Amino acid sequence: MKIDIEKTSEVERKLSIEIPWDRYQDEIREQVSRIQKRAVLKGFRKGKAPIEMVRRIYAEDAHQEAVNALAAEAVKDAVDKHDLKPFGNPYLTDVKTEKDKAVVMEAMVELEPVFELADYSNLELEKPAAEASDEEINQLLERLRENRGETVEMTEDRGLRKDDIAIINYAGSKQGVPLEEIKGKDFLVRVGMAELIPGFEEQLLGMKKGETREFDLTFPEDFAQAEFAGQSIHFSVHLKEIRVLQLPEVDEEFAKSFGKFESVADLMEGIRKDIVKNKEEESSKELRGNLARRLVEDNIFDVPPSLVDRELRNVIQEYGENLRNAGVSSQRIREMILQNEDRLKKTAEEHIRLLYIVGEIAEKEDIKATAEEIQNVVAKRARSTGRDVEELKEEYAKDGTLADIGFTIARDKVFQKLLEKAKVKEIRVQGEKSGKAGKKEETP
Repeated sequence: MKIDIEKTSEVERKLSIEIPWDRYQDEIREQVSRIQKRAVLKGFRKGKAPIEMVRRIYAEDAHQEAVNALAAEAVKDAVDKHDLKPFGNPYLTDVKTEKDKAVVMEAMVELEPVFELADYSNLELEKPAAEASDEEINQLLERLRENRGETVEMTEDRGLRKDDIAIINYAGSKQGVPLEEIKGKDFLVRVGMAELIPGFEEQLLGMKKGETREFDLTFPEDFAQAEFAGQSIHFSVHLKEIRVLQLPEVDEEFAKSFGKFESVADLMEGIRKDIVKNKEEESSKELRGNLARRLVEDNIFDVPPSLVDRELRNVIQEYGENLRNAGVSSQRIREMILQNEDRLKKTAEEHIRLLYIVGEIAEKEDIKATAEEIQNVVAKRARSTGRDVEELKEEYAKDGTLADIGFTIARDKVFQKLLEKAKVKEIRVQGEKSGKAGKKEETP
């Protein structure tokens, strides 16, 4: 048996294998003999069928099992000789057999990544400052007022304006044919909220009560209802009524209506605390994300392609679900997945690399999940689903979920340890009134 090994990447080796014809035939005979012992053929007891009949009927099976056995032997020889650490099972990429000639095979062997951890002590990281600006407090206050506001019919003789509430009847048609799917009666529109297809609300501006207006609009390419995506639709809209939102005064009575404030000052302070609390949670998430990105950026190495492919399926599924929840059509989702394939694959590679990095740090720092911690997670899930704890634990042990739980616990401990050592700078993000991206400033 002749074996040549080629390094195709840090985590892959390509094996070119040549097996003498006689050796291949010997293995075929061995496999036929094994098949004969378990074969059940009509007219014969199990294992008693003539060997030549078994050879003829199970020729393809014998060939496949012989190839697999010889490939496994060759791979083991190569792994032992070159001191390789395989990941998963090797796979054949090509097999050529020609009578009286050496059988030629090609096999790929994936290897566990070998890398040296970059220094992870005293990492310099950034996180957004958890602060509440006067503008944010006032914006939230306005939302509270709107929630407590009442709509009244507008009696002034004027056209529809931004922030007015329009009550309309509308109908859509295409090339003169009415569309039952695009039809509404007594439909409420808060003008300027951009809740409808682009351009619709703008067409309503200036309309007066009792007026009917007609216009054409093109639906977005990623519209949720695929049959209308990218289509030009003619609309007829009748404005039945204009209503305006009357907001309550910000006074002591308004503050007390929330049940836990005695004054306007108390209300404003409560709003500030809520904003800060939410920002603290967001800041903590972003800090962990920055830590993960830093670890991935500092530790560059190849990972097994099969793991990347598996994770890529998960990344694509999550990406697609997020788009679907945002109302994007199935056709557009497929297009966007193809357009972003390289980026999604890079994300999958980074996910896998982070798994190895965290695992390496956990081993180096002797960080692990305890049996009690894992049991607590399983017990919590069992309570939430009404399952028996031990039954669920046994199920998790079989499908790998138990190992995933253990890794998640260990990962959180690793992150906590690294963040305790890290030099964290709080960055204040200042938005610009023009709507452009804000600039970052380090807090004093």
